[in-house]
Amino acid sequence: MGATLAVAGCGGSKNSGTTVPTQPVLSAAATPTFSPVPGTFTAGQSVTLADASAGATMYYTRDGTTPTTSSSVYSSAIPFTADMTIEAIAVASGYAASPVAQGVYRVAGPAVQVVLSMHDQTQLMAAQPATLFTDTTAGTNNILVDEGQTYQTIEGFGAAFTDSAAYLLEQVVPSANQASILSDLFTRSGSGIGLSFMRVPIGATDIARSVYSFDDMTAGADPTLTNFSIAHDQTYILPLIVQAKVLNPQMKLLASPWSAPGWMKSTGSMNSGTVLPVDYGVFADYLVKYLQAYKAGGVSYDYLTIENEPLNQTTAYPSMYMDAPTELTVMRDYVLPKLAAAHVSTRLMVYDHNWDTPSYPETVLGDPIIAASPLVAGTAWHGYGGPVGSQQTVQNLYPAMGTWETEHSGGTWQADQFDADFLEIAQVMRNASKSYVKWSLALDETLGPNLTEDAGLGGCATCTPIVTVNHATGAVTKDIEYYTLGHYSKYALPGSTRVYSSNNSAIESVAFKNPDGSKALVTFNSSNASQTFQVQWGSQSFSYSLPSLAAATFTWSGSQAGTPSTPATWQIQGSSYSSESGLETETTSDASGGYDLGYVSPDAYAIYKNVNFGSSVSNVSVRTASGGAGGTLEFHLDSMSGTLIGTATLPVTGGWQTWQTVSATVNGASGVHDLYIVFRGSSSGIANVNWFQFN
Repeated sequence: MGATLAVAGCGGSKNSGTTVPTQPVLSAAATPTFSPVPGTFTAGQSVTLADASAGATMYYTRDGTTPTTSSSVYSSAIPFTADMTIEAIAVASGYAASPVAQGVYRVAGPAVQVVLSMHDQTQLMAAQPATLFTDTTAGTNNILVDEGQTYQTIEGFGAAFTDSAAYLLEQVVPSANQASILSDLFTRSGSGIGLSFMRVPIGATDIARSVYSFDDMTAGADPTLTNFSIAHDQTYILPLIVQAKVLNPQMKLLASPWSAPGWMKSTGSMNSGTVLPVDYGVFADYLVKYLQAYKAGGVSYDYLTIENEPLNQTTAYPSMYMDAPTELTVMRDYVLPKLAAAHVSTRLMVYDHNWDTPSYPETVLGDPIIAASPLVAGTAWHGYGGPVGSQQTVQNLYPAMGTWETEHSGGTWQADQFDADFLEIAQVMRNASKSYVKWSLALDETLGPNLTEDAGLGGCATCTPIVTVNHATGAVTKDIEYYTLGHYSKYALPGSTRVYSSNNSAIESVAFKNPDGSKALVTFNSSNASQTFQVQWGSQSFSYSLPSLAAATFTWSGSQAGTPSTPATWQIQGSSYSSESGLETETTSDASGGYDLGYVSPDAYAIYKNVNFGSSVSNVSVRTASGGAGGTLEFHLDSMSGTLIGTATLPVTGGWQTWQTVSATVNGASGVHDLYIVFRGSSSGIANVNWFQFN
C-alpha cells in the first residue's frame, strides 16, 4: 500500500501504532478541446469536442451552465444555428473530472462590405476587408439603423450637363477614351459611381462658352417663336445626354432656364431683368417647345423649374428676377395650362434657390390650384445660404409634395471640400431630399470654360467639378467630389428609401434601403480622433474603427430582426430625431461638431423613438445655447401630452452658438418609450439644443 499515517492515542492510554491507509490523489482528466476554435461563424456549422484522456466521456451544456455527469453526453458534433456557449467536462477511469472548458460561438449575420475614403486622400472609395454582423447589441458608441422607420424615396445623385461640361466631355476628351469616363460617371460597373439625377440648363449659364438662348434675335421680337431652335445643343449637349441615358436608363433629368431670351425681358438682355408680363405666355411656349424638341431628339425630361435662382439677378451672366407672386402667376396661369394642352408629362418644381427663403416655396405651394395639380412635384433647393432644415420645414407643411436639392457647387472658397460634402450631403438627405446635385459635371484645368474667361462677363470662375478635363490633352482627372458624391450614388440606388439612422457625438450618418432589400449606410467621422463605434441593426451589430475625418459606406443584405432601442443614458444627439415640427437642423460650432436643433418656435417638438430608460433615471443633462429669449424643454413619454418626466430650463447664454450644459430632475421614466422633447417659450428663437443625456 501507499503511505501510512500514525494516529496518536487519547486519554493517556498507550498507542499500539495502528495505521490508516490514505486514498491516492487522482490527476484530472484532460480539458476538452473545441474544433473549430470558438468565434463567429456562419450558421449551419458544427462544433466537435475532443479529449486527450483515454476512454474519456464528455458531458456538456449549450446554455453556459456548468456541466455535471447528469448533463448531455457528447457523442457527435454539436450543430449550431444560433449563438451558444458550450461548457464541457471530461470524466475518465482513474482520473478526476477535468476542468470546465468553455467555448462561445456566435452565428454571424450578413457580411458587410466596406469602402473607405481618407481625409488625406491616400484612400478614396477603397474596398476594405469585409466584416460580419453578430447577434449582439453591446456597445455604448452606437449608430442605430432601423429599417422599420422609413422616409423619402431617393431618385439619385448627380451634377449638371452645363455647356462647358458637355463640350469638354464630348468634344475635348478623345473619342477612344469617352466610353471609359462615361461608364465611370454613369454606371456602377468597376469604379463607376452611377450618377442618376442630372440637371440641364435651358440656354446659357455662367458656366458656358458663350451667351445664348434658343430664340436669339439680332433685333425685334419673335412672339410666335418662329426662330426657335436647339441647334446649339444638338452639336454636343444632346448627344452626350443620349449616351448617358443609355448607360443609366434610370437617370432622372431636370431642365432649368437661367433666363428667357433677352427680347422677352425688361432689360432686352439675358443678363438681369424680368420677363415682361406681355410675354408670360410666350415664355411658357418657349419652355414647352424646348421640352418637345428634346423629346424629338431622344431625351424626355422628368422635371422642369421655370427659373434658376429667381431671387438672384446680375448683369454678370444670364439671370432673371422672378419673385414668388410672379412665379405663381407664370406657373399657374401659363406654364401649367400649356403643358397640359401639349400633353407634356414633365412635372414642375417650384423655387430652385437657397434654403434661406422658405417663404418663397410656401407662397407658391400654398395656392390651391398649384397644390392640386398632378404636374407640380414639389420644391427645388440650392445650398448657398440658410439652414438645410428649411427643406424639412416646407416638406412638413406640404407632405404630399417632394423635396429635391438641385444645386450646390464645390469651390475653391471651401477650405475643406471633403469635410464639407460629407457633413452636408448627409443632412440634405436627412431633411427629406430625394436628390443631391452638384454643379458642373466637368471643367478644365482653369475651372473653365466660363463667361469670365470667354465673354468678359462674370459668374463663377472658382466653382469646382466632378471631373477635370485637360483642355490640351483631353486627359480626365477625377476630383474629390467624384468620391464624396460616389459614396452615395454608387450604393444608394434609384428607388431606394431612406431609413432611420442615428448620429453620435462624432459620427454623422444616413442610411438607405435599396429596392432589392440591400442596405447602404454612409458614415463620416467629423472628429479629430479615430472612433470605434458599433452599427446596431435590429438585434445585430458590428464594430468598426473609422479614422479621423474619414468616411465609410457600409453595404449588406438580409432582413432586420428586432427593433433597436436607444439607452436613455447614451448622449442622444438632437439631430437623431425620428421626426420633428417647428425647428430646423443647422451646423453647430459646439465642440462635438455636426448639427444642432435650431430656429426653434414655441411648442416645437422632436420625437425619439424607442428610448430605453431601464429601471429608472433621476436627471437629464441638456446641451443648449441661446441668443434669444430662452425657455424650457419638456420631456414627455409617448406623446406631446404624455407623462411629463422632467423640465429643463434653457437659459439665455449670450449667443446662438455659446453653449452651456444644464440639468434637471427626472421622475417616472422606466422601460422603453417614444420620447417627445417639447420647447416652450413666449417667442420664436427660444434656444438651440445639441444633445441630451439621462443619468
